[in-house]
This record gives sequence, C-alpha cells and structure tokens, in this order.
Amino acid sequence: MRLLILSLALLAGLGTTIFAQSKLPKQATFNYGKSVIDEILPEGFAYNPLTFLAAAHLFTLGPFSIYNEMQFTQAFNPIKNLVDYEFGLNAGLKYHLGLTPTFEINASIASGPHFISVQTRRQADGFIFSDNVEVGFSYFMPTARTTINAKARFRHISNAGLQSPNGGIDNLFVVIGLGSTF
Repeated sequence: MRLLILSLALLAGLGTTIFAQSKLPKQATFNYGKSVIDEILPEGFAYNPLTFLAAAHLFTLGPFSIYNEMQFTQAFNPIKNLVDYEFGLNAGLKYHLGLTPTFEINASIASGPHFISVQTRRQADGFIFSDNVEVGFSYFMPTARTTINAKARFRHISNAGLQSPNGGIDNLFVVIGLGSTF
C-alpha cells in the first residue's frame, strides 16, 4: 500500500512539473564553444577546437523539446600549419527544468552526421558522427525576447567503424550564447 501511495504521489508531482514546464518559451540560439579538455592525438598535439552552433527547437512536449542544430568547428593543426574543420547537423532531445519564470536549467543529448578534414593515426577524415551530451542554463530576459545560455558539452566524434582508424576524438567544451524566444 505504501508503494502505491508513493507511486501516485510521484505521478502527481511529475504531472504538475510537466504542466509548469509547458509554459517555457521555445528559442532559437547561436552559441560559441571552446574546448577546455582536449584529446591528445598520437601525432603529439592536442585537438583543441572552437565550435559555432546554431540551434532551433522544433517542438515541445511538457518539459522536453526536440531540436536541430547546425555545427561548424575548426581547430589549428600545428603539424600541417593549417586549420582543420568539421561541419554537420545534429538532432537532439532536451530536458528543461524551469526554476523561475526567467531561469531554467537544462540537459540534452544529440547526434548527427558530420564531415571532418583532420586525419590522424587515431581517426580517419571524412564522414563521421558527432555525439553530444550537455548540461546548462538559460536566462530569459524579462523585457526582451532574448535568452542568455551557458553550458558544458561533452562531445565524441567517430565514424562508427565505417573506416579505419576509428579511435574517435573526445572534447569537453564550455559554450556560451544568445537566443531569441518565440
């Protein structure tokens, strides 16, 4: 009986949370990220990329939203003395927890196809997948349709075994950005 009462209380609380979260506005964002923890490649240098992200929420269901994201990333390659790049699209699922009408914390997971120009003994160039997990917050400015976003993003890129080598490259990014609500 205790388990039944606890389960009903949990479901009632979840229903209240979902109702409250459905009032959060959707947003389109432009973000800039800098890798703060880098993968050291076998060639002896750290893969230290900068990333530019443009994302838009497609639809929201309670505290969850489905979004898409364009990603362009570049990193200096000291061996070739040039800039390598990545670009592609991600699709993701984000959980929003509104703490106040103007402040939310969020967490998301996303993945998508990309292209990478860097070739190392750890990862082949060409077609790859970018997998991302992030946690952060958004501040909705009360007098404007603007948001300020900050998040930490762990990213793994690899080609799912389609080519060799496929050791993958991992980075941890700090990401900041602005958004517009709609």
